[in-house]
Amino acid sequence: RVDIEYRNKNITLWIGKNIALVNGQGVIIDPQNLNVVPEIINGRTMLPLRFVAEALGCEVKWNDATKTITIRFPSY
Repeated sequence: RVDIEYRNKNITLWIGKNIALVNGQGVIIDPQNLNVVPEIINGRTMLPLRFVAEALGCEVKWNDATKTITIRFPSY
């Protein structure tokens, strides 16, 4: 299990599960691909970056031409 707390957001994810809790509400991590789950690979915990970033209120953009991700935190 992974617990993330940041400002007014609480996120709980479980290894191998495609549902997370965001502020106590059950949310499917990726409704278009139910195989997206947190995993442990070679002893390291891997989390779905887009889901976590968006759940924290960030804007996530993918640039296919450069194969880069841009994550912007909201200004508080």
